[in-house]
Amino acid sequence: MRRNAALIPLLVVLLALLAPPAMAKKQKAADEETTTTTADASRTMWRLYAVHYLDMREAGLLLEERIPEMLMDSNFQIRYEGIGGHRPGETKPQGYLRIMTDAGSHERIAEILAQVDQPPATHVFHIFLLKAKDDVADGPGLPAGAEAALQELRALLPFKGYELLDSTLVRSSGRADVSLDSNYAIEFAFRSGPGKEKPLQLDFLLYSKLANGGVPRHMETSFSMDIGETVVVGTSRPFEEDEALVVLLTASE
Repeated sequence: MRRNAALIPLLVVLLALLAPPAMAKKQKAADEETTTTTADASRTMWRLYAVHYLDMREAGLLLEERIPEMLMDSNFQIRYEGIGGHRPGETKPQGYLRIMTDAGSHERIAEILAQVDQPPATHVFHIFLLKAKDDVADGPGLPAGAEAALQELRALLPFKGYELLDSTLVRSSGRADVSLDSNYAIEFAFRSGPGKEKPLQLDFLLYSKLANGGVPRHMETSFSMDIGETVVVGTSRPFEEDEALVVLLTASE
């Protein structure tokens, strides 16, 4: 027993001598792990992101605006792939963003796209097709918002009267084809932009259904508008010099 008791202080001393190297080894491993994690986070790599609903170029600009530090990285690159041939509202991606940046920025890119690249909400559009002419005519009897837009147009055009040829209500979540009057048809597509101002971005086409040997495009344009706003889409002169077509468009929830 005395012999064992004498060994106890010796064991305590040995353990005290061995403990610091063990702790140092553990700390070294932790430091190496931290260094590796930091190196992985700063390492740049390519990743591919599908874009379904946003305009491709606007999506790229939005990411650069939300993550400005990416632009400070000399290795940062962004490529637009598969653009074209896509109609808003289709389920397949309209294209891809191939981006080279660090792992931290990639995480933020995925989060931002998940938030903003969403299918557009369904909206109701009220379309008015009018004929402008030199003869004085009774008012077309438009709703207040459309009438206010027409009054602004009157100050810019030389015509004396406006006749309502046709109007229609269209509910759409991305794309619509509409017949107006007996002679005309409209195709339009819209998407929600990333900005809060003028959140609806539209591509609009008015053409004649009675054309022979082709489809005359009387009006083809792209524009932005707000919910509850009425805009003058445009004017066209398929008739005599003293007449023109006018299209007004109101967007609502």
